[in-house]
Parts: sequence; C-alpha cells; structure tokens
Amino acid sequence: MAEGAHGNFLARAFRAVVQFVVEVKAELLKVAWPTRQEIVSSTWVVIVTVMLVSVWIFAADTLSNLVMGALIGILR
Repeated sequence: MAEGAHGNFLARAFRAVVQFVVEVKAELLKVAWPTRQEIVSSTWVVIVTVMLVSVWIFAADTLSNLVMGALIGILR
C-alpha cells in the first residue's frame, strides 16, 4: 500500500492531534481570565437574577391560575 507524502494515516492523524493541542494551548494563553472577585460578582448577579425571574414566574402562574379559576367559575 502506498503511503502519502507525509506518512501513513496514523502518523498524519497523530500529527494533526498534536498540532491541534499546540494551537489550543496557544489560544488559551491569549484568554483574559477573570479575577476571583469578578467571578464572585458575576455569580451573585446570576443568583439574584434567577431568584427574581423565579418570583416573577411564580406570581404570573398564581395570577393566571386565579384568573382561569374565576373564569371557569363564571362559566359553570
């Protein structure tokens, strides 16, 4: 079986994986990682937002339940 210009399939695949890992490492070095304080602040923003949305959904669900119950009561 004839081999390509750069070796057999396994050798080319291995070189491609190594090249990919090298490029990933180079890109990760360029990332501006957040500080611990930024992560903590962002986490609190997410927690508060989730709580507010939960309260909003609960209130909307309760109100729609009351309205639908009243409408069904009227129609009976």
